[in-house]
Amino acid sequence: MRQLKDRIIAHHVGGRGFGVALNCPGRFSRDIVNVLYEADDKCALDMIAQNTNENFHVLPYCLGLEDRAGKLYITNNPYASSNLKPNPEYDTYYCEVMLSGDIDGISMQDMRYDAVYGNENKVVEVRNVMVHALDTLVRNGKVPGNLMPDFLSLDTQGSELDILRGAEATLHDHCVALATEIEFHPMYEGQALFSGIFDFALSHGFYFVGFTYLQEISPKRMPVGARAKGFLAFGDALFLRRIESLEAIAGSSDKQHLMLLKLAFVALNFGYLEYALLVLEAAEQTRPDPAICARLMARDCYRLLYELCRAAKVLPPNLLHTQRSELVAERRKMFERRYTLSAKYAEPGYHWDAIQRPLRRIAATRPGGALYRVVRPTWHRVRDAYRARAGAKAGTGLGIETGAVAVGPTTASPSSSSIEQLLESYGYGWLAHEVRRRRDGAERYVVGRVH
Repeated sequence: MRQLKDRIIAHHVGGRGFGVALNCPGRFSRDIVNVLYEADDKCALDMIAQNTNENFHVLPYCLGLEDRAGKLYITNNPYASSNLKPNPEYDTYYCEVMLSGDIDGISMQDMRYDAVYGNENKVVEVRNVMVHALDTLVRNGKVPGNLMPDFLSLDTQGSELDILRGAEATLHDHCVALATEIEFHPMYEGQALFSGIFDFALSHGFYFVGFTYLQEISPKRMPVGARAKGFLAFGDALFLRRIESLEAIAGSSDKQHLMLLKLAFVALNFGYLEYALLVLEAAEQTRPDPAICARLMARDCYRLLYELCRAAKVLPPNLLHTQRSELVAERRKMFERRYTLSAKYAEPGYHWDAIQRPLRRIAATRPGGALYRVVRPTWHRVRDAYRARAGAKAGTGLGIETGAVAVGPTTASPSSSSIEQLLESYGYGWLAHEVRRRRDGAERYVVGRVH
């Protein structure tokens, strides 16, 4: 594999403004190559002239189902332009839009306005364009061989399903993840809705994992103070490859290992930590060439994955009950134990020593009980960290094994390489916060610790 193929290649169709869907922390900028397609040739040429980032490539092509002559409808809001005509039935609908950044040198951060579709989607120019299937561009060498997409994202205002159908071979052979704009209302004439894209992705070996953005619209524009929910109209959906679907197309254990790592990184980048760890388990089983693993460790995106896998292996096995009846039984025992202790403390002649008596009195108060419930989870975390560190010093659970070769350093202590700390160190503070929130909410229900 040449060095560039180690990078994650992200293709984005509808790249006006250099917008991409695979947004990563800046630390990974040298690990991601972005290929942008723009149907508006004037816009594409301007982007090519403005581009100073060697990891961005702009291709001036309008993508679709097949090679043919077509139309491009340029709208008042150029980001709503499409090779489908806007549906006039939605001219009276609007959505409330929050802006960010600067416009014409004026800060517009968090400013809002009403985007009325009769205005936003008003066609101001119609151009003749050539539509190309992505598979045809690939076959004809219009897409360089070292820039095949690992990640494909679409933002083309209604033509997404046609583009996917024109890219079936490319999608099958290369892509580990797919992100696409979807609509629940036909905002453009003749467009496919979410259900069609869902069925296509499912039949091509992808899971639907969630929406990364959703937008409501309303058919009636009311004054502020009389606004609430609108109709769910459109958004962005994410699809991730099924692990088993990669086995048939990888061709070698080295390529399968790399494709699985790329899938794991994309999953992690969008917050799907458990699926990323499941994919990493599969990657460990591929037994790649040790030289490949050593080279991949030079890239932050893969080093994060190896370290994440290592950190997950030394986590204490804190799991919730899988049987509701077992949870009920443990909670019943807790109440019975409290009742027994209360009865024992009430017996005549029961003696407290000088320390136990005041502590018991404090715990019996409402503030003392509340303090106890706060302190107990913290105590468990400290205890678990101590136990994990003791296990690490004994040489258990550290190191990522790929075949018989350990990848990466094995001296880091679990206390300094926990999941949350690791994510924060690589720029994923938002994801670390989500892991912490889930952990804090569930710790008191861990098997053997229900309180």
